[in-house]
Amino acid sequence: MTPTTGFLYDTLFLQHNAGRQTYHGAHGAADAGAEFDCPERLAYTKALLDATGMTARLQPLAYQPADDATLLRVHTPAYLAQLAANCAAADGDGVVLGPDARGGPATERIARAAAGAACAAVDAVLQGQVGRAYALIRPSGHHAGPDYAMGYCYYNNVAVAARHAQARYGLQRIAIIDWDVHHGNGTQHVFEADPQVLFCSLHEEGNYPLEGGSEADQGQGDAAGYTLNIPLPAGSGYAAYALAFEQVLLPVLQHFRPELILVSAGQDANAYDPLGRMRLTRPGYRALAASLTAAAGELCQGRIVMLQEGGYSLPYLPIATLGVIEGLSGQQVDFDDPHWVPDRPLTSNEAAAVARARDAQRRYWALQGEQDA
Repeated sequence: MTPTTGFLYDTLFLQHNAGRQTYHGAHGAADAGAEFDCPERLAYTKALLDATGMTARLQPLAYQPADDATLLRVHTPAYLAQLAANCAAADGDGVVLGPDARGGPATERIARAAAGAACAAVDAVLQGQVGRAYALIRPSGHHAGPDYAMGYCYYNNVAVAARHAQARYGLQRIAIIDWDVHHGNGTQHVFEADPQVLFCSLHEEGNYPLEGGSEADQGQGDAAGYTLNIPLPAGSGYAAYALAFEQVLLPVLQHFRPELILVSAGQDANAYDPLGRMRLTRPGYRALAASLTAAAGELCQGRIVMLQEGGYSLPYLPIATLGVIEGLSGQQVDFDDPHWVPDRPLTSNEAAAVARARDAQRRYWALQGEQDA
């Protein structure tokens, strides 16, 4: 029998407003519409899940906003105070809260709710209420560090959820997989010296942020080898991601033996996303999610939680996320995707990128690859 899949969503997450894109010239201003992180990202995704019948197959979960004690496991007291003060003082949407991170009066409150929802998803899985869970939350979190907001992120949801699992349940081995098209720099910052958390980021090489995310970033001190970065060339599709899973990620998970797998599920590596140049589509996302769900079944009693990160194509983010939830839940719905991007064979550049990531980790993990043959 397929385990029940929990689902977290709240229309409250739509109330965060990152502002509008307004361009100023010598003769006036031009309105270019809402920021890429707009409420429609979640609203359209939820609408598609409803229309396909997927929502009805999932178990709704309740949550409470994260309190200070929960957030302070990741963020500094000064940062919490400053973020709250900046949002309270905002007289509209679009106030600068950090690099590429704007918001308004409601932003801190909603970011706190998203972090609480991430923790509630962990609670539901670790307490056996559901077998696995997906949290369709906003704002995202993986660029936020202990004392900074960045890139549409204010509180680091997946980091808060991991620290919650450590503090409340005593877990000693947690794996965080980040397949957002952008490097999960904030999450890496939080855990780069913690050998109890394995962090792996698969992202587009040379995308945002420009600093960090190379395969040479492997963790610090006793946690050396517990940070895995797999930067993939622009244009990479499912074949590249599947190879990275096969030759790097899944073998490392086998050695690490996590007690819980958390996924920063940013679907902006999809072929239609305006902030990425990758080629994943619904079947690819379905396969990646199914692969990690199977690994969780083998390694940690099926305990896996996926948290929404990026994804900015309003027509395709809902479809890509549907694919992820299909792979997570093991249930495929009847939906005819009107978009089509042809899959292509693995390229030599993609294979070389995976090989570099694998070779960078050989000193820490027993990894096999083509050059061993």
